[in-house]
Amino acid sequence: MTGFDDARKTWDARFTKGGGALFGTAPNRWLEAQAGRLGAGARVLCVADGEGRNGVWLAERGCRVRSFDVSPVGVEHARGAARVRGVELDALVSGAGDWSWEPDAFDAVAAIFVQFA
Repeated sequence: MTGFDDARKTWDARFTKGGGALFGTAPNRWLEAQAGRLGAGARVLCVADGEGRNGVWLAERGCRVRSFDVSPVGVEHARGAARVRGVELDALVSGAGDWSWEPDAFDAVAAIFVQFA
């Protein structure tokens, strides 16, 4: 697995390059198409949310979003995007294997573009 032996280091480097959001700021198209399923106040977990494009967008729609990513650089970018866009995002640094999966803690889980499976 060249390049992903240390996922945190790899993603930190990818999120640091280029000066802009690696995957843009618009939400994933599939997630956007599913938006009608989530009402305001829905508790949503965004897995491997990187720089927060999906989590921030869901927060803008009124969802209560907790997101996590293995990259501290990505999480800081997500927090910054939430501040700029005036929404609350509970963004944490964690890998999927380290996450404390709580039954019934969320109404929905968004896992878009994950590479740990």
